[in-house]
Amino acid sequence: MAQSVTELLARLKWAVEAEVGEQSVVGEIGSCKMAGSGHVYFTLKDATAQLQCVLYRYQAAAARVRLREGLLVELTGKATVWEGRGSLQFVVSRVKEAGTGSLQQQFEALKRKLEAEGLFSAARKRPLPRFPQSVGLITSATGAVIQDMRHRLEQRAPWIQAYLLPVQVQGKGAELGIARAINHWSAPAENKLPPVDYLILARGGGSMEDLWCFNEEIVARAIAACSVPVVSAIGHETDFTIADFVADLRAPTPTAAIELSTPDSATLQNLLGHTATQLRRRLEGALNTAKLRLRLAEKSKLGVLQEVIAPYAQQIDTLEDDLKATYRKRIERLHTQLQFYSAKLSPRTALSGIENTRQHLAIQEQRIFSAAANALSRKRASMKEQEAALTAASPQNALDRGFALVRRPDGLLARNAADLPPGTMLHIRLAEGEIGAQVL
Repeated sequence: MAQSVTELLARLKWAVEAEVGEQSVVGEIGSCKMAGSGHVYFTLKDATAQLQCVLYRYQAAAARVRLREGLLVELTGKATVWEGRGSLQFVVSRVKEAGTGSLQQQFEALKRKLEAEGLFSAARKRPLPRFPQSVGLITSATGAVIQDMRHRLEQRAPWIQAYLLPVQVQGKGAELGIARAINHWSAPAENKLPPVDYLILARGGGSMEDLWCFNEEIVARAIAACSVPVVSAIGHETDFTIADFVADLRAPTPTAAIELSTPDSATLQNLLGHTATQLRRRLEGALNTAKLRLRLAEKSKLGVLQEVIAPYAQQIDTLEDDLKATYRKRIERLHTQLQFYSAKLSPRTALSGIENTRQHLAIQEQRIFSAAANALSRKRASMKEQEAALTAASPQNALDRGFALVRRPDGLLARNAADLPPGTMLHIRLAEGEIGAQVL
């Protein structure tokens, strides 16, 4: 009589638990994931086989070992069959660290070797271009990674041209294709590829085995020898590969690689708008100043010239008053000193001192008046030069030589005959007087 699936799995479970029971097993942790419930699901493997394992929440909280990929552990637990999926499962009750797994050992050995050669040095890492125009993407042509990257690139920097060179990013021989793609883009003209400003090497998350092609030495040396900067965006934020250490920039995710290597178009637009506003204000200020100077030059009346020169004349008057006041204060101070010493000296000595003081006062007075006269002379000469320059620039001089100012009905100066059709009324200013005219 045929039995149901549930009945068969129940018998298998009973047989496994009865025949195998409690066991200890040594192996290397492969993929490892903690569920929202707190249970830890992982695989235990050796060179030829792997076993599905579970460490329940309470045992995981009590365990002193933090499970991670590549860790060599000794597990104690019970073999059973999970009836929900019909799969063999090892329920772990105790975890003890047994050493480092073979993959992790390879990873650490290569990391030490390349670090000793200086491939991880910050001094050899190149900065990314501030405003790139093109980027080369080395990743799988299928899957969500390439779509997410392209979508984010269109949002942030739609002007950047992105080129995809598809490669295998998992499995045997993937490292050869990745290294070849990097080398080809290092010499784009020779390999008929478009030149780019930098490269992004990307892949989504996975186990240590899935990401192992990015831990191969051939990939690391291709990144180090690349002629353009390389951004490494492998796996999730907690995943680290040898490619991350050699790359010029490590991004925690492929989408983050776009964020870190491109300027934000919205931010740039705000900056350009602010700069344009500042330039517009400065240009308007300069234009208003030029218009004011032009109006002052066009008026060319002597009164206007006097208005322009008046501040300089007032400055000269102020300097003259300051010099006189300084002179008076110094004379008063010397007179006070003279009276003080005269009271202490004998008449003969006093007379001699007074005479000396008078001579000193005369010399000082001559110096002060000479300095004041020189200063006033320089100021008057400067004022005359400015007055002469303003007079020479006056439009009235041109009118006196026979020229005329012709204005259109809108008040602007007429500069081009093509802008004056027949019948246009004109206003003409001469050296003496103004007249109206009409274009025939």
